[in-house]
Amino acid sequence: MGFSADENGERRAWHRLTAAERAELTDAGHVRVWRPGEILALQGSPPASMFVVLRGWVKISATNYRGDDAPLAARGPHEIVGEMAPISGLPRTATIEAIDEVHTLVVAREKLLGVLRRRPHIAEELLRTVAIRLQQSDRLRLEAGGPDFPQRLAAVLLELALQYAPDWDEGHQVDLHFNQSELASFARVSRSTLGRGLDELRRLGVVATARQRITIMHPETLRELAAGRSPSPGP
Repeated sequence: MGFSADENGERRAWHRLTAAERAELTDAGHVRVWRPGEILALQGSPPASMFVVLRGWVKISATNYRGDDAPLAARGPHEIVGEMAPISGLPRTATIEAIDEVHTLVVAREKLLGVLRRRPHIAEELLRTVAIRLQQSDRLRLEAGGPDFPQRLAAVLLELALQYAPDWDEGHQVDLHFNQSELASFARVSRSTLGRGLDELRRLGVVATARQRITIMHPETLRELAAGRSPSPGP
């Protein structure tokens, strides 16, 4: 279904583990339900645990030294999040917040480290996930720096779609659970500039917007725009 790992850069991290590896992590953890807006882990807090998202979506964000809060990513079902702090033993570098009702497997640091010693392949897959996400983040920063804003916005949305839905098949719509302030942060523009860009994409039938959600309606048209080509307006 959708892109393969090689084509898309990442399938859901949880699915890259074997059934036995998933079972051992499940036995080492416990399930917890989080309400919308609830904080799973706070930037600067001790690295107490790792999370596997079973249902719902979480937002990853960080605050810089100026106090600006910037969204970094959103992760959904079968994604592993907050894994590097427990491994490094250092304070968390980002905040993890529930977007909607979220169900997670919570694996405490001590139990996680024990599982990783017994199952080195899990550690390899976690490292692979981190490397892929760093590449995605680099691409997103690169796309956000282009001079032509409609093209830049299309490229940012396309890259976010691939981050947000690793198994995304471009023949289908995809929902991004970001509000416009967060999207403006990704695109490095003001809200008013973003609004003009979204107006143009809506006019072309490429996106639809709602509260806390941007839907990519025609991914193939979005890709044309990101490549600097001018498709005809959508239906």
